[in-house]
Amino acid sequence: MVLLSAMGTLRAILVLVIVWQVLRIIARVQAERRSGAYHHAPPDPRSKGEVRIEKADRSGRPGSTPGSIVDADFEEIR
Repeated sequence: MVLLSAMGTLRAILVLVIVWQVLRIIARVQAERRSGAYHHAPPDPRSKGEVRIEKADRSGRPGSTPGSIVDADFEEIR
């Protein structure tokens, strides 16, 4: 009688482990699908080590002149 109970317990644990593994695989596949849609950037045609200098966009902060730099860490103490 004890042996039958142990076999039933082991069978239940085995079923739960299999269900858990299947759910993990399904969750991993869904996560890869979601994250895969955002990581499709066009390849960069530059060779490795090539440097490019680009001008900053003109939108910037309102009222600032083009080319002015705003230091975000600066705080004036009086």
